[in-house]
Amino acid sequence: MILDNIGKLVESIEYKSQLIGRKERLVCGVEKTRFKGILIGFIITLFIVGLPFISYYRGGF
Repeated sequence: MILDNIGKLVESIEYKSQLIGRKERLVCGVEKTRFKGILIGFIITLFIVGLPFISYYRGGF
């Protein structure tokens, strides 16, 4: 009976520590690639928004 409670407690602690570790790895990965993602998003946005303006002013459409 006491060993069952200890086993459940150990499983709970292992599960929670795995969740904390997973969260920390995710946060680290997001922080590491944040600048690159913002830069790529900005370039793609300029391309998507800028291309119709360039086409329009060159006499397209």
